[in-house]
Amino acid sequence: MSPLSAFERLLVAVLIGILIGLDRERAEVRKAHRLFAGVRTFPLIALAGAVPMLLTDIVGPAVLVASFLAVASIIAVSYWRGSAAGDIGATTEIAALATFLVGALAGAGQLNVAAGTGIAVAVLLVAKPRLEGFSRALSEEELAAVLELAVISVIILPLAPNRGFGPWQVLNPFEIWLVVVLVSGLSFAGFVAVRFLGQNRGIIAAGALGALVSSTAVTVSMATQVRTNREVAAAAAAAAAVLASTIMCVRVAVLAGAVNADVLPRLVPVVLAMLLTAAVATWILVRHSARSDARPAGAAIANPFSLASALTFGVIYALVVLGARAAREYFGAGGLYAAAALSSLADVDAAAIAITRMGPTMGDWRVPATAIAVGMVSNTVVKIAIAIVMGAGRFRWYVAGALAVMAVAGTVTAIGVARF
Repeated sequence: MSPLSAFERLLVAVLIGILIGLDRERAEVRKAHRLFAGVRTFPLIALAGAVPMLLTDIVGPAVLVASFLAVASIIAVSYWRGSAAGDIGATTEIAALATFLVGALAGAGQLNVAAGTGIAVAVLLVAKPRLEGFSRALSEEELAAVLELAVISVIILPLAPNRGFGPWQVLNPFEIWLVVVLVSGLSFAGFVAVRFLGQNRGIIAAGALGALVSSTAVTVSMATQVRTNREVAAAAAAAAAVLASTIMCVRVAVLAGAVNADVLPRLVPVVLAMLLTAAVATWILVRHSARSDARPAGAAIANPFSLASALTFGVIYALVVLGARAAREYFGAGGLYAAAALSSLADVDAAAIAITRMGPTMGDWRVPATAIAVGMVSNTVVKIAIAIVMGAGRFRWYVAGALAVMAVAGTVTAIGVARF
């Protein structure tokens, strides 16, 4: 091993130790009593794991084992003394053990793994108040939903048959359930983000984070708030609704790209056209709403995941897959466009994933990308109707005007994608 390589490994170990030690130093101030390790001790613990790994080829694993036992003994004594003083927490002690092992990873040359693990440990330590608050805020139903999400991801998915069934062999249980897990996980991630950041953090939090769960839900929520609460600024609520529709386009592109990235060169122009148009509209609405102190209260979004909703999405997705394939087989590109438009009224994500999964038409992605674009435009038109029917006052026309321009931009770009 060259001296430069050894120095690089030791440097990574030290930096990880400093990162973790910084939080423990702050924790000492918060707890108003001394902890056994802080910003100086944790880098030393990391080095205690890294240096023996550099010597393994020379003296074997004995030095590593001895170093671990020494550090573990110090940690055990610290925990015993803390317990005797009435402090039953073990976070610092466990963090020290983790730091030693991460330091050993760095010493073994696994620098990316060591750095990622060290950052994860630091994030867990720093996020303690938010994690505790999130845990206490979860209801029994929401906790059950977390467990159900884990069940469908870890238990059911591996057991699903990975082969085609039905007409054209398009119904693959494993692939269908994988899509269910992907969409459910993305929706739940949006819900967690909203819970962490709060629903009252302004337009960006309400629109962007809410759109990770459902852009339609954000539009419905904002329209309802404007109708029932006069203190909600129409322009600000409209900005949140338009931004949510913008995020919808990005979400569709991410999901489609996750299934087959080859569709993105054709799909991205449509996404960018709708994204930029809506971004300009959002900026104008935000500036207009700055004259008022009122702000939207945020999209009233509950936990979006349940086992029933996952099963429903799976059924919708399977029907969309079958319908889209039948439309393409019997009616060609026109049938696929009609199927995309109709299925997107129920779920634009399912339509986009199903169409992407079928692959290119005649070796070209123009038709599938155009069909997905048709689905996004169709879903946008639905939200225009929601804003007009459920909203009130200027909110209706702010949202309808912005989304109409967005839909036109998407339509024009989709026509260009289809032709060229």
